[in-house]
Amino acid sequence: MIKKILSGFIGGLLEIIFFINNLSVFSTISYHVLRIDSVIVGILLHLIAAIIIALVGISIIEVTKVRYENRNFLSTLIMGILFGSAVLSLFSLPVHLLVFPIKITLTYVLAHIFYGIITYLVYSFFK
Repeated sequence: MIKKILSGFIGGLLEIIFFINNLSVFSTISYHVLRIDSVIVGILLHLIAAIIIALVGISIIEVTKVRYENRNFLSTLIMGILFGSAVLSLFSLPVHLLVFPIKITLTYVLAHIFYGIITYLVYSFFK
């Protein structure tokens, strides 16, 4: 469980790099969740969500016994892309389109796929 938490934290932390030019996204998130207009609180909420999503997502992958034959970098990269795409389509887009008025851009999409790749690569490394 610590491996999942740590991989989600690292993935969420590195995902912030994509939004470094527009940190107001995190302020918007914190305002809509807690009514506090703060970038720091938004980043903390983002990291909490990244950890929870990693816990749930990686647990689902383990429970369904999704296995790949060669545990090499390419297989892990493909699983990370699939994980990031699933996070984007099943969680982030519905939540952000229905709850938070955040503009969906190519950077937003790539950031979530990058989150999946990094999270799964880190988890596979620890495993």
